[in-house]
Amino acid sequence: MKKILLIFSLIFMVNSCDDNMSYMDKMTDLQLIEAIQADPNKFEIDEVDIPQSSKLVIGSEYFDYMMVKAEISPDYGYQFSLGDMALDAGDMTEIYFSKDGRKLGNRDGMDDRKRHAKRCFKYVFPLTFSLGETSYTVNDYKEFRSTMKSHYQETGQKEKPAFAYPIQIEYRGDDAATVTINSVDELKEAFQACRGEQNDKKCFTFAFPVSFTMPDGSTLTADDEEDLEAKMKAFYESYDGRKKRPEVVFPVDLVFEDGSSVTVNSREEMKQAWRDNCKRDGGNDSDGESEGGTRG
Repeated sequence: MKKILLIFSLIFMVNSCDDNMSYMDKMTDLQLIEAIQADPNKFEIDEVDIPQSSKLVIGSEYFDYMMVKAEISPDYGYQFSLGDMALDAGDMTEIYFSKDGRKLGNRDGMDDRKRHAKRCFKYVFPLTFSLGETSYTVNDYKEFRSTMKSHYQETGQKEKPAFAYPIQIEYRGDDAATVTINSVDELKEAFQACRGEQNDKKCFTFAFPVSFTMPDGSTLTADDEEDLEAKMKAFYESYDGRKKRPEVVFPVDLVFEDGSSVTVNSREEMKQAWRDNCKRDGGNDSDGESEGGTRG
């Protein structure tokens, strides 16, 4: 699904690079951050789709954090939600990047970690974890921080701790409770719970087969999502012409996660379907028909 959303963003959400950069150059980093935060068309992407320049920054400055959620604002840039696994364990932080992968500056010169931090839970000690090939057991946060610092000084390697599951965490606040975590996935879910996250976005995929007109005038037809991803990747790896987005051959059917469908006959109708069904808050599409399309 995330791959399809990325392709949609190429098709009708993103103008040419020159057009985007012309107005982005006039926006301050703070304005870009606020635009990314407020963008109703922001959607989740896989970590493999994060720009390499952003990955390098995250790997260097946030090496001890877990990627909880990666999102793209097609018009403005990226928002990454990170969970601290080490020095300030249980903290949540958001960092932002421009569309070309440049880390956006901090407000008032404040450190992102401090500005966005949201402490949600703490580890229950003792805690056993590995850094590289070495295993450690620590009895409190002071020992945890000291061990992380000493390992880096000795090895020069920036690594996030690999916990020996199960571990326990203790939530903070009025609903304080101790929870057993059995895997990395469960720890990620714990961080997502800290965000009060409800993954209720109602998005869609194509009813295959589907065809695209490619920048060189050829037609690409795919039988399923995997076929589409593979063929798109192969095309752009071998294409040396001007980088242009592919164009869907209309009409095309879109299939929603609840099993319903809509037929769209133009780029404008597809864009409306996106707006109605793929907003962060789930949109306002619970009852009516999408403009320009017929729900099936």
